[in-house]
Amino acid sequence: MEMGGYAGNVLHIDLTKSKVEREPLGPELAKSFVGGFGVNVKFAYDLIKPEIDPLSQENVIIIGVGPLVGTIAPGSSRVFVVAKFPINNTIGWAGAGGMSFGCMFKNAGYDHVIVKGRAARPVFLKIFDDDVEICDAEGLWGRGIEKTCDELWKKFGRPAGIVSIGQAGENLVKFAMAYIDKTSTLGRGGFGAVMGSKNLKAIIARGTKGVRVSDSRKFMRLCNELIERIKDYPRLKEWQELGLMVSLPFLPRELYLEKLKKDRISCTSCPIGDKDVIQIKEGEFKGLTKHTSSVVNTVMPMLWGLPYDEAVKCIALLDDYGMDMFEFFAVLDFVNRLCDHEIVTGEHLESKIEYNIKSLAEWAKKIAYREGFGDVLAGGLRGIIEMFGKQSEKFAPPMAKGLIAYVGPKGPVTWERFGTMELHQILSPRGSHVASGGSPTYFSVRPLEDFTTHFDRMGIPEYAVKRILPEPHDWPWAVQTGLVSPEEKMGLNVGRLTRYSEDWFTALASLGVCGRAQINRFYYAKLLAELYSAATGIEVDKKELMRRAERVWNLLKATNVREGFSRKDDKLPESWFEKPRFMDYTRKVEITKEIANKFLDDYYKERGWDVKKGIPTREKLLDLGLKNVAEDLEKLGIL
Repeated sequence: MEMGGYAGNVLHIDLTKSKVEREPLGPELAKSFVGGFGVNVKFAYDLIKPEIDPLSQENVIIIGVGPLVGTIAPGSSRVFVVAKFPINNTIGWAGAGGMSFGCMFKNAGYDHVIVKGRAARPVFLKIFDDDVEICDAEGLWGRGIEKTCDELWKKFGRPAGIVSIGQAGENLVKFAMAYIDKTSTLGRGGFGAVMGSKNLKAIIARGTKGVRVSDSRKFMRLCNELIERIKDYPRLKEWQELGLMVSLPFLPRELYLEKLKKDRISCTSCPIGDKDVIQIKEGEFKGLTKHTSSVVNTVMPMLWGLPYDEAVKCIALLDDYGMDMFEFFAVLDFVNRLCDHEIVTGEHLESKIEYNIKSLAEWAKKIAYREGFGDVLAGGLRGIIEMFGKQSEKFAPPMAKGLIAYVGPKGPVTWERFGTMELHQILSPRGSHVASGGSPTYFSVRPLEDFTTHFDRMGIPEYAVKRILPEPHDWPWAVQTGLVSPEEKMGLNVGRLTRYSEDWFTALASLGVCGRAQINRFYYAKLLAELYSAATGIEVDKKELMRRAERVWNLLKATNVREGFSRKDDKLPESWFEKPRFMDYTRKVEITKEIANKFLDDYYKERGWDVKKGIPTREKLLDLGLKNVAEDLEKLGIL
């Protein structure tokens, strides 16, 4: 069967044997798991053996792009990776704006690349149409992200998309990330270290083959209608000028526009241009230029008291090393707390950790190169706890599966409302991350009557809406008289909604559509199904598309269940229930541990999972066509 949308090929790279092979992407695989993120998950279940060391050569890197990537569908450049992550031993995933890499990789003729083994020396992969090579990277090893990308572009020219790691990945820092085109971050949880463990410095892709769609007339009509709707959006100009600052106003607009903004850039096919090129225009770091997925991320160290120019310099250093900013500051904060309680002393530290650029630059280098006490910090929050034992654990920041739960009443990003993003930090098989699933509870506060429109957009069935919004919105007398419980006062069941937020995210991710609010707000489940059908020739309606997304998420969960994860690992941080606490999304009900646990129960129920174990049931797996997975888990005594 010749499908549109898909390139139709999977690359297999064995670094140990220096071997490159190609195989067709089977139509049944594409149909059942959609593409991109979904097919990545299926490959991970089949190829990643349980209980392997994430940094061993047995681990497998899977990179994929969805069937809309490389087409003119707006915002369809997303790249996803799946591997076993070293920060917490989960079968983790990560997605990033594909910049030029996603489009170039697809145009080279591939939907996925699977990398196994370990090279005997540093290498990079060159994927230029049919010319696929494992190339020597000795000259790149030891260089940061910036120089790695610039040298590859100098050697091979542009356009070409690049995934690369810095020194943190080379030295197996457990919260090292990869970067796409030195701009988009890829792999919170240690994907950069997985690349480093394979001596894989970078992947560069260029393609000239084009991407065919099955029904070009229908596809063009759908895309043109979507583009017109985007053009008519009243806040389009504001988004194009300010990017994520529109919804995350952490930085004064005047400071951004007058002292930082140099240019706006975008991933291929994005009509917004939500990425930034910023440049410091005065002071000690005058002239420093930084490519970033968002200026908001680049100035985040201002939350720790740094002036804006030092904040930019700090993130420029961390990004060049290829290091997760949130984990970096989390481990430093944790160590300082342990110093306050004399668990960590001067005997451990070579120098004091202070929140100024000199000290932060010193500790970033120590961690990236695993120098001195930086070797301990390179193991992340869990590495510190392993060294200093149970006495240290009570001083740890709020964590989700070993990662900082960064959004919350005590997180680096202080936020009091308890919505899908906050709960999903705990429930996600990979742990805390930024993909909220695109539900309307993500940061923006909306009245409950607005939610039903979004529910329809996300493909939530009508019968489920009644469980998510179980009562009328006004509560005219019952709330005032106290005749309803705190949970009923909320009017919104975040636990049940989170299930559908995950499925919506999965549908977007598997097709390759950006999950950021300024793009996914223009998409809806019916349109996704129509675009998928027109592009691929595989006819689906929105109900079937969302069912396939549900299948993917259940398979991801089952892959982690096979690793030993269950409800015991969906652990709510104790500090969330100390003062100040989360409040509910709209009604200002204080979220107690009992209420949060009820949301967990409701989430498992809505998924049709075993509530006590927090895992898919045999019946659910069979219903989703995952019979072999059910049989595997039965043999292991899990079901």
